[in-house]
Amino acid sequence: MKKIIFFGISLLVGIALFVGVFWRLGWDSIFIAVQSFTLWKWLVIVFFYSLALYVTLYRWHLILKSQGYDIPTQKLFASRLVGFAGDYLTPSPNIGGEAIRALVLKKGTGVPMAQGLASIILDKVMDFSYALPFLVFSIFYALIYFDLSAKIVLGLIAVSGTFIFLLGLFYYRTLTRRHFFGGIIRFVQLHRFSFMAKAMQKIANFEQIIVEFFKNHTRVFWQGIGLSIAGGLSTLTAMWLITRFIGMSTSFLDIILISTLTVITFLLPIPGSIGSTETGLALIFTLIGYPAEQGVVFSLIFRSVDLVKVGIGLFYLSRFGLTLGETMFAKKVDAIPVNGNGQETPAAVTSIHESDNHE
Repeated sequence: MKKIIFFGISLLVGIALFVGVFWRLGWDSIFIAVQSFTLWKWLVIVFFYSLALYVTLYRWHLILKSQGYDIPTQKLFASRLVGFAGDYLTPSPNIGGEAIRALVLKKGTGVPMAQGLASIILDKVMDFSYALPFLVFSIFYALIYFDLSAKIVLGLIAVSGTFIFLLGLFYYRTLTRRHFFGGIIRFVQLHRFSFMAKAMQKIANFEQIIVEFFKNHTRVFWQGIGLSIAGGLSTLTAMWLITRFIGMSTSFLDIILISTLTVITFLLPIPGSIGSTETGLALIFTLIGYPAEQGVVFSLIFRSVDLVKVGIGLFYLSRFGLTLGETMFAKKVDAIPVNGNGQETPAAVTSIHESDNHE
């Protein structure tokens, strides 16, 4: 019930922001600009976003292959878009679709939940790792060249500092063969609660898989980072083309700033970042010298591509006999098997206790 209430409140906040932006900037001017964006232009944008998607699918294929599961890239398509739909529609900071993504992967390919979830986390870590330098650069660039209020400055510093700390902590603990998620849970004493004590077995299991990946598959990791960069460049190209198609003469730095702002808005606990993205892009476009209306138009165009991906993800979800509501608001989560036979063993949970005790 609490999840439903939180979802409803966050959605209402997003809708209020969305309507507020349109009300302030004027509905007519925004819709006129959107109508001038022809179908062939939209298809060009879809091509570059699709290219970025294929690159990330191939990266995930390499991760799974390193775990002993040689899954063709095309068979990962359904699971990837189901996860995207979960991330997009869940009021969480670009997370929320991992469990359902792992479940669909298991149903579609037979990869056990633990291995699937570990591969998904590794996939996300590679995304954040390549994007973090751009995020930090964009924030410091904005701090130096734009006249921002003290609250915005503090907010940007807090965002970049948090990302750097968490990613650094993840790599430090993982490379020293200690568990990141389990360590945080124990640090804040959540493991003392009965529901979390049971979950620790599952967490320890997939974290051990991640530790082993960094120990034995360094080459795959760097290949994944390279593919992340390639996918990111394809996405930036799509964003650059959107700005050109709506009559802007943007520089590479402008696109980096726009991309960074888009990422930050998706960290807010609002489903689909509705309203927050439009508000943020209207602000950033004004700062770089363009009308705020163009920021909203930009948002609507790339959001239309996202909504197509969400629709496909929900279609695949239904084909597996699941609904997003069941996965978002379920009171119980199925146990994640600790080994290929679907049986839980104490070895993984023992390893997390031992690793944390050596700090």
